[in-house]
Amino acid sequence: MERLVVDGWGRFLGVEDGQIVVKERKGKSYSVICRSLPSDLRQVVIAGKGSLSSDAIDVLAHHGVDLIFLDWRGGVSARLSPPMLRTVNTRREQYRCYDTEKGAALAKAFIRAKMKNQMAVLGTYAKTRVQADPNTAEALRVARESIERIASELESVSGTACDAVRGTIMGMEGCATGVYWNAISKIVDESFGFNHRSGRYAGDPVNALLNYGYAILEGECWRAVHYAGLDPYGGFLHVDRPGRASMVYDLIEEFRQQVVDKSTLKLLSHRQIRTENFEVVDGVCRMDDATRRLVLSELLMKMDDRVRYKDKLWRWSDLILHQAREVAKFLRGESGKYEGFWLRW
Repeated sequence: MERLVVDGWGRFLGVEDGQIVVKERKGKSYSVICRSLPSDLRQVVIAGKGSLSSDAIDVLAHHGVDLIFLDWRGGVSARLSPPMLRTVNTRREQYRCYDTEKGAALAKAFIRAKMKNQMAVLGTYAKTRVQADPNTAEALRVARESIERIASELESVSGTACDAVRGTIMGMEGCATGVYWNAISKIVDESFGFNHRSGRYAGDPVNALLNYGYAILEGECWRAVHYAGLDPYGGFLHVDRPGRASMVYDLIEEFRQQVVDKSTLKLLSHRQIRTENFEVVDGVCRMDDATRRLVLSELLMKMDDRVRYKDKLWRWSDLILHQAREVAKFLRGESGKYEGFWLRW
């Protein structure tokens, strides 16, 4: 067991005989439902109304185990991690490179990878619909080609600092993303009312699912950025704002489509999620607890799945950490180029 999820009301995370235990309240007593050696754990996710002891926090920190708390939207409401493992040199180079060509190159690399993954997802869904639904397949193919043209224009963008290129890059990213979600909406059942990507405070089930999935991915990227020795708030593509983990959001861009979008569309296409699993409260669409657990389980299993990248089989969570470390190596001058992650379709 490398990831332990504590989900549901009345569960308690503690320590017994050096082991991490999860107890569940039944009546007036607690019974142990899970035991694990802390050395076997990599991450603990608290997703429900659970509680934990200070002894458990000490043991998890001693073994370098990441501990995150998710709210009902899937947002990372809190995160506890061991002290920094790297030297300060990585962060010094991260700050220094913001105003250099290296910083501009990183901002461009994140979006180049995002566009290529958007193209790959559209190409995959077009290919599977050529016989059964040729009109939709053609619409997906056309959208893929539109993003390919935008990606080609991106290559002409150059600058000597992040501030010099960010506006142009984000404008292109916005165009590509609009084309992408417009095409994706054509393969989502109309009953879900999904017309466009809306971000926070979703008004429809699909955006609620995506927001929850991206938040889980954010937790994994936080962990990767931390262990790579990077400052999570020192991004290159996303502008600095108080409280915004811009470096984490930069890294997420490479993984949204292959990890979250495809997992969400899989749940919808397999009819594992229905419109009756949601309710709208004060204009915000919320999923029920069973659906939330289903999405959490699907995404966490995805993180442990293997993917072939550059002739090597990677677990997704290890690949995210690898990319964060590649960013750090590029910033420290240990590599001459950073290549964002993307898959062919």
